[in-house]
Amino acid sequence: MSEFMGLTKNMLFEKWKNANWIIGIDFLALIVIYLMQIVRDGFSNMVPNYFFALFIFSLVIVNIVGIVMFARSNERVLTSNNYRLIPTSATKLYFTNLLTTFISFIYLWILESVVGVIVYALSGIRHQTMSFAGIDTTEDWGMAGRFYLFLILSIILIWSAITLIHLLASWISSFLPFGKQKFVTFILYLVVIWLSSVIFNFTTANVFKALYNFGTGRVASISSFNSIMNVGSGISFVWIAIFTVVNIYLLKRWTETKR
Repeated sequence: MSEFMGLTKNMLFEKWKNANWIIGIDFLALIVIYLMQIVRDGFSNMVPNYFFALFIFSLVIVNIVGIVMFARSNERVLTSNNYRLIPTSATKLYFTNLLTTFISFIYLWILESVVGVIVYALSGIRHQTMSFAGIDTTEDWGMAGRFYLFLILSIILIWSAITLIHLLASWISSFLPFGKQKFVTFILYLVVIWLSSVIFNFTTANVFKALYNFGTGRVASISSFNSIMNVGSGISFVWIAIFTVVNIYLLKRWTETKR
């Protein structure tokens, strides 16, 4: 138990630093852009909700950067001497790494919410209320819950897929002549990504069509939206399980440390 807590503490510390840097740079960029806008147009000509609208736009960028940065942190842990030489199993290391990445991403969302409140207060918006787009029934909340579950599973799936591509490419390169050269590695990564994408897209599309009848392709009701989210979450969970098994096997048998 103490071994697990020690691993978790060390990984969280490193990944929380990444989250703090991401949100800090985002908030600083928002302030600079807002000040530049004031200098250019004058404070009296500023639209009250401009600052908040700018923040909403930046959320997309922050989340994309966060996913990429945490994916990079995952890879560094799995190929790091500092962690691989710890007397713990590959399975425990893999799951601890993924768990701390997920917790750190939730931490990033919490920081985004705090910054959102600050930005809203600084934006000058008055006599307006924040709402949840009319969500006021149990069915609506169920829809929101399914959407966020699908979103979380999709993010975990992305991390698992990136890890799989990285480990597969490293494994294949070990059997190839000149496999350690950067150009060969780059081409190998492109081939692995392309083949993985083809297999993933073909399999997922056919399974989705078999489980759910799209009809016109439109979401006509909350019930149909919930069905899509249920099927999507189920497929994501199955792929995560498959990727996890393969990743742990490669980590145990074929992955070498690099740092």
